[in-house]
Amino acid sequence: MKHALPILLLLSGAHAQETLYAPAPPAGSAFVRVVTVDAGRALTLDGRPFLGAAKARTVSAYQIVPQGAHTLRAGGASLTLNVQGGAYHTLALRGGVLSTLEVEPPAGLTKARLTLYNLSDAPATLATADGATPLLPGVPAGRQKSLSVNAVSAALGVFDGTRPITTFPAEALRAGASYSAFVFGRGAARTAVWVQPSFK
Repeated sequence: MKHALPILLLLSGAHAQETLYAPAPPAGSAFVRVVTVDAGRALTLDGRPFLGAAKARTVSAYQIVPQGAHTLRAGGASLTLNVQGGAYHTLALRGGVLSTLEVEPPAGLTKARLTLYNLSDAPATLATADGATPLLPGVPAGRQKSLSVNAVSAALGVFDGTRPITTFPAEALRAGASYSAFVFGRGAARTAVWVQPSFK
């Protein structure tokens, strides 16, 4: 596996031309999704239904939202979100409180983008599923990191040092698409989920 990282990071032009690109937000709008860390609540956007209550440790599909300032509410909690056109926004619902995570940049046309969102209490690493090749090492608790990689098939996993938290089946990573791993929980009870790009 010592060659896994170069293979992931280097992409030939011929391979790029053969790859289907993921959808981009319509002009003047962005994609917005919500990760539910614990008990879910229904969300409204500017007073209209936006997303139904979700189970804990789940991530919604991206929704199209026009650029500009919007008010989201979940129960008694509210958040003003300044939507940036063309961006990918991720919100976190935790303890009944809504918060924004760092805006994820687009993947670009010839690469796939991997992002590790660490919503747990300790550092975590995204690596190849055998743990041999760290891709996003030591992401601190409450932070996220991203990396652009080759559009190839790869099996990945999330690790606590050398201990696997969760490993994921091999998947064909598409150029232009953004993939996410979310880490939840505390201590030895931490879990992770892999999120393929999905849109509504």
